[in-house]
Amino acid sequence: MWQIICLCLPAVTLSERQRFFALFKDVLKSFGREPGEIDLSLFFLYGLSPEESLTVLDERRRLVERSQALLAQPGTQALPPDDMQLLIADHMRTLLDAEHEWLQRAIAQFHHQAALERAEHGAPADSRISST
Repeated sequence: MWQIICLCLPAVTLSERQRFFALFKDVLKSFGREPGEIDLSLFFLYGLSPEESLTVLDERRRLVERSQALLAQPGTQALPPDDMQLLIADHMRTLLDAEHEWLQRAIAQFHHQAALERAEHGAPADSRISST
C-alpha cells in the first residue's frame, strides 16, 4: 500500500496517475512481465543506486513494523471480535510477517553485496552502504 501512497500524491491528478500506470505497465511488458506477476513498487529498485534501494527497503521495513505493532494492539471494541474478524487479522499478520522476513533478507543481501564490492575494490568498510 505504501507504494500507492507515494505515487498518488494530492498534487498528482487522476489522469496523470492513470497515464503513469499505463506507461509503467508498457515498460513491464517490454521486459516480458505482466504487471500482476510482481510487486510493481519493487521494479523501481532497478532504477535506484544501492544506497537508495537500501533506504527504500529500510523505510518499507519500518512501515511494516509499525503496521505489525498497530495490529498487535488490543482493540477498543465493546464486543469481542467474531470469527471473521479474527481470520482477517490473522491473514494481515501473516502477510506482514512474510513481508518483514523478506525485507530482512533483502536488506542483508544489500549489505553483503556492498561488503563484497568494498573488498574487491579495497575500499574502507564504511564507504558505501551504512548498516541500519
